[in-house]
Amino acid sequence: MVKPEKVKKVEEIKELLKESRGFYLADFTGLTVAEITDLRRRLREKNARMKVVKNTMARRALEDLGYQGFSEILVGPNAIIVAYEDPIEPLKAVFDFIKEVQKTTLKAGYVEGEVFDTKGLEQLSKLPSKDTLRAQVVGTLQAPIYGLVWRLKGMLTGLAVVLNEIKKKKEEVE
Repeated sequence: MVKPEKVKKVEEIKELLKESRGFYLADFTGLTVAEITDLRRRLREKNARMKVVKNTMARRALEDLGYQGFSEILVGPNAIIVAYEDPIEPLKAVFDFIKEVQKTTLKAGYVEGEVFDTKGLEQLSKLPSKDTLRAQVVGTLQAPIYGLVWRLKGMLTGLAVVLNEIKKKKEEVE
């Protein structure tokens, strides 16, 4: 007989994951309460959330939602870090935190339909954010247009200067 409290916990985890753009499993062993609070604050700033979960309940929630490959990873103490908007920004915050405290690790993650191990997540964290990439694309597309506009403006300015000089010479002759 399954206890209603456990069913409720599984449903809570499923709700967290349904709304997410990506999630990560982290081992929080050795972190102090102050460090966990600091990490949670950093994640909130990046529109993400961290929740400590029991492995059996997390495993059940992940399986119910169709996420495969996490059963063998859910060993020992685990927390799920859920990203609600850009999945890369919270990942960068976690890796910055890991560099500072050197006590915790990310075990695996799920981003944009793919499962990543620790090395894959580290590589993802080094990518620019989607907003930065969009800005780079727009800048790349705008550069030739700006160049054309400035060249045309320069040619028109040159033409105006030549016509003005011709006008001045004609006035001098009269």
